[in-house]
Amino acid sequence: MSAQAHEITANINTATIAGIRLRSVSALWLRHWLAFTRYWKYAIAFLVIEPIAMLIGISIGLSRLIEDIPGTQADYAEFVSPGIIIGSAMFVSMSECAMGAFNRMENQLYETHLTAPVSVTEIMIGEIVWASTRVLISASAIAAIATAFGWIDEWSAIMIVIPVVLTGILFASVGLLFSATAPHIQFASLTFTIVGTPMFMFSGIFYPFEILPGWAEVVSNLLPLSPAVNLGRAFATNAIQASLIWDLIAIIVMIAIVTPIALFLLKRKLIT
Repeated sequence: MSAQAHEITANINTATIAGIRLRSVSALWLRHWLAFTRYWKYAIAFLVIEPIAMLIGISIGLSRLIEDIPGTQADYAEFVSPGIIIGSAMFVSMSECAMGAFNRMENQLYETHLTAPVSVTEIMIGEIVWASTRVLISASAIAAIATAFGWIDEWSAIMIVIPVVLTGILFASVGLLFSATAPHIQFASLTFTIVGTPMFMFSGIFYPFEILPGWAEVVSNLLPLSPAVNLGRAFATNAIQASLIWDLIAIIVMIAIVTPIALFLLKRKLIT
C-alpha cells in the first residue's frame, strides 16, 4: 500500500464529526449488517412481505369501494400507498430500536462495545443509522411494488426518501426511549401498542383529515407521524407546495427533542 493510501486510511480511522468517531459508528453498523446477513430470510417477512401484503390488499380491495377522496385527485390506491410506506418506516425503526436494542442490552452487547473505543453516543448513532438502513430496505421494496402497479408514477416520488429517513430517525429514537427504560421485553413491546398502532391508524394514512370531526382533525394533525405522511404523499402524487416546509420543520424539531432524551436515558442505563 502506498504512503498516500496509508494516509487516507489513517484519516478515515481518526475522522470525527462533533467528537463522534466515524470509524466507531461504521463498525457498529457493519456488525449489525453481518448479523443481518445471517437471518435476513426471516427478517424479510417483517421488512417486506407484511407491508406489501397490506399495501396490495388495501389498495386493490378498498379502491373498488372508494371512488372520491376529499381534497385530492388521486384514486384510493395512489392515496394510501405513500402512507403505508411511511407507516412501515415507523414500525421497522421502532422494532429495531425497541425490541432489538433491548435484546442487545439484555445480552450485554453494549457493555462489550463500551470496552472498546466506543461511546454511548456512538452506540446510539450506530443504532439509528442501522435502523434507517432497514427502513430504506423496506421502503424500497414497497415503493417498487407500488410503482409496478402504477400507484406511484411521479418522478417526484424519489424524494419520498426524505420523510422515510426522517421517520426512521425519529421513531428509532422513540424505540430507544422504551428500550432504555424497559424493565422487561413486554414493556419494550408497548411501543407498538401505545405508539405504533395509534399513529398508524390516525395519522392520515388511510383517510384525509378533512373527513374527521373538528377536534379529531386537530389531534390527528398533531401526531408525530402526520407530517411525514403529508410529505410522503405530496412527493408521491406531485402535490408539492410551500406549506410542506412546516411539516419538514416539525419532524426535524421532534428529532431534536426526542434524540437527546433517548441519549440521556441510554447513558443512565448503560453507565450508572
